[in-house]
Amino acid sequence: MKKNLAIYLVCVLVCCMMTSSAFAHSGRTDSSGGHNCSAKSQAKGLCTGYHTHNGGSSSSSSSSSSSSSSSTPITKVNVINNQYAPYPHCKKVEDRYTSSDTYYNYYERVWDCNYYTDSGQIYTNLDLNLSINNKTFTPSKSLISINDTSYIALRDFSKAFGFSLSIASNEDIILKKNKNKLLIQNTTYKIYLNGTYTDVKAVKANDSYYLPLRPAMKWVNGKITSVDQSTVHVSVK
Repeated sequence: MKKNLAIYLVCVLVCCMMTSSAFAHSGRTDSSGGHNCSAKSQAKGLCTGYHTHNGGSSSSSSSSSSSSSSSTPITKVNVINNQYAPYPHCKKVEDRYTSSDTYYNYYERVWDCNYYTDSGQIYTNLDLNLSINNKTFTPSKSLISINDTSYIALRDFSKAFGFSLSIASNEDIILKKNKNKLLIQNTTYKIYLNGTYTDVKAVKANDSYYLPLRPAMKWVNGKITSVDQSTVHVSVK
């Protein structure tokens, strides 16, 4: 009886060992107590990839966590110097990159503060009055300078020298005084005196037509006698 019991216990133990081995898979472990899963074990669904035994830590999991933490991108903030226009008429050209550090990108904003005619010529405003036969005339619009040539606004010219001003049906500009007639073509800006081209053109800027000052003085039988810091002196016969 005792012999049969012993045989029975041995059989039970062997069965348990066989059952345990059926759920295990082959493969040596590394110093961390883990190894890569073999193709056969993966096919049986016993494991996937690298894993550990006996409480070992997974270097793959640790490496993945470390990599994820170290690769988190830093969103840099853009810092723009000279951000606001120095004058109301200035236009932004670009934000020019200058440098960066760990947390910031630095840019310098570039502004274009030139004045431009409708045709793209750069002009400057002149802070000058007119003195006509020793009588001061203050223009409603500043005289302007383009390539060292001074210009006077059309309406200021007509007022200062007594010309009437009208607009033809084709939008040409007509100025008249006594027998003299000035015509400014709307499309070409060419200036005609009594039907003859004067070889000069008007310019358009700031929503106004401008006439070159020295030629305009000839059209009124006058001339510029002198220019000081604040005044253009004109003599008209």
